[in-house]
Amino acid sequence: MRSIGTLFSGQNGVLFAINSVTALAFAFILPVMSLFLITELNAPPAYLGIYTTLTAIITIIVSQTLTGLIDKGVSSKPLFMFAVFGIIASAVGFSFARTFWHALLIGCTLMPIASSSIPLILTIVRKHADNSGQNSAKLNSQMRSSVSLLWIIGPPMAFISVDKLGFTTNYYLSVAFALAVILIVGLRLENPNVTQSKIQPQQKSPLAKEVWQLAFIILLANIGNSTYINGMPLLVTQEMGLPTSYPGFLFGLTAAVEIPIMLLAVNWAQRWGKPAVIRAGFIAAVLFYSGMLFVQSMPALIALQVLNGIFFGIFVGLGVTIMQDYAPKSIGKASAIYTNAMLVGTMIGTSSMGIISQYFGYRMILISSLCAILCALVMLSLFMLSHQTDNQYKESSPIR
Repeated sequence: MRSIGTLFSGQNGVLFAINSVTALAFAFILPVMSLFLITELNAPPAYLGIYTTLTAIITIIVSQTLTGLIDKGVSSKPLFMFAVFGIIASAVGFSFARTFWHALLIGCTLMPIASSSIPLILTIVRKHADNSGQNSAKLNSQMRSSVSLLWIIGPPMAFISVDKLGFTTNYYLSVAFALAVILIVGLRLENPNVTQSKIQPQQKSPLAKEVWQLAFIILLANIGNSTYINGMPLLVTQEMGLPTSYPGFLFGLTAAVEIPIMLLAVNWAQRWGKPAVIRAGFIAAVLFYSGMLFVQSMPALIALQVLNGIFFGIFVGLGVTIMQDYAPKSIGKASAIYTNAMLVGTMIGTSSMGIISQYFGYRMILISSLCAILCALVMLSLFMLSHQTDNQYKESSPIR
């Protein structure tokens, strides 16, 4: 109860609200994007790969630049507000898009700014945890749980909105939530302490090789996850013939399972270490994608979401923290590398999903997800073998 009270009080509460409402703004854009491009703009499924690849490459450049500014001592508050304005501009742009090329232009110019809000808020949260003496793994998990909490209702609302009101109304709902974020940030968010960064702005700490190894593992895992996320709405609606609103309910159910899992994962990490817990999550993903290959009904889809929630709750609850642990003097850069690894994974996963679904059907994309997560599981196991005597994975480590 005490930790819950701390979460909703002071700057913790402000960050929780910002994280939540930002997630809600994205929930009306990201989950419906594949459906928007294919059913509304009549783009071939393979074009999803073009969209995702180009937007991801530009987002990597933009987010790395913005988060790098924080490490150099620039205030994160105006940078984050700038990124949230990118959400507004993107949503308005998509509401006017009439062809795939319109959407691609918006995705390459405005969405990279919008997507940079994710590593920026991760950096703000970690710096707040360090400055206030809080457990960073616990705070990251608590903040990420707010995203899952809002995604219980966000994607279902988005798919219902698209089904009943159309894509234009759906995008303007995203604008409304983004405006709420700007209001909260402007009125309540304190400027994080950047004094330490300004004292030695020219010092550059090379990132440990472990950061890059973990980034590659995260990339592989997100290839599997993003392939499923982008393909599932099409699998459910186009191949299984279920209503348009159903994918939203599946996303919401997964988010509901994620919340307790990601909060429990912190305690599990204290006992067994972060890599061991993440590996257990990858095993759950292997079982999930294997089951999805054979599912034929909505009840079976619902049951399998428990495994997906276990995987994703652990994956996002601990993934960013373990990378930040290896770069305590470059939190912004580590957060950006984490987000960019997720982006590249999304780029590869969505590209392969579009090509595979166009030529082999939507069901076959799950094999791609399964192969990717198996590779991530092998790589993480090798990583753990090479660091089996390294105590910094335990929560008792001097690095929070």
